[in-house]
Amino acid sequence: MAPVKIKYVVSFTFQDPKSPVENLLLEEGVRPWLSSPQDRSRQLKAELQLDHASRIGYIDVGNCGSAFLQIDVGRSSWPLDQSYLTLLPTTALMMPADAKLDKNRSAVRMFKEGDFLASALNEKWDRVRLTCSQPFNKRTQFGLSFIRIRTPQDVDDSKPGPVSGPSQAPSESSSSPWLSNAAFCRTFFPEAPSSTEQEAALKSRLQQLDPASSPGTCMSRPARMVLQGACARKRAFPWCLASPLLLQRAQRTGRASRKLRSQLCCTPPLRRGCLQPQVGLTMGKRHKRK
Repeated sequence: MAPVKIKYVVSFTFQDPKSPVENLLLEEGVRPWLSSPQDRSRQLKAELQLDHASRIGYIDVGNCGSAFLQIDVGRSSWPLDQSYLTLLPTTALMMPADAKLDKNRSAVRMFKEGDFLASALNEKWDRVRLTCSQPFNKRTQFGLSFIRIRTPQDVDDSKPGPVSGPSQAPSESSSSPWLSNAAFCRTFFPEAPSSTEQEAALKSRLQQLDPASSPGTCMSRPARMVLQGACARKRAFPWCLASPLLLQRAQRTGRASRKLRSQLCCTPPLRRGCLQPQVGLTMGKRHKRK
């Protein structure tokens, strides 16, 4: 899902000189591209040249008063009289009531592969034509505040990679023999149970909630973020964050108090009856029992 940079502007229609289409090329900051106040056609067009020919999988658009948007694609090698192909058919960015009252002008829409036409989805393009229109309000300017184009996601990253556990850290286990103790690792660093079935059920549920996605298409980015957040609960112990003093104490005693265990790893506190804390073991000096 790599970003596709817009190289330059090929052509445009009437626009506001104070808010030109070159504002869409800015990578930092948001400056809108607006129509000319004297233009009565209520339609705004611009043709953009991409940095290189690539497939288009995602398009993020920031609205600025436009009621409808259509995106066509083509190639710079085509003759001038050849028509472009429609990638995103005419889509509403505002409700007619909001357009008449000039409300909710700055909505953000994120389009994915399921929103694009199949005839132009699997090809590489280096030209993009934007067509904005606002037929409901003839007094205000309209246009776009930004546009971001990204390539499709060829590799499905919704599935988490292999998680390394304490037994898979040879450098740590060689310097700390207590890490190879199976009972110690089960007590302080329990592995999360396998949740393959739960992940599959969650993925199926997310696809049902998203009407635009189907089992044969990619999931939307919000759905993948929810799935990744659910899978991220299974994490390995952050060995680099452990204090050497705490590791030496755990190695010397073989047992740890509740306070020491909470600092060694971010796991729930010990249950009553699992391990009794050692008398006099605190984070400061060792106090002898009187």
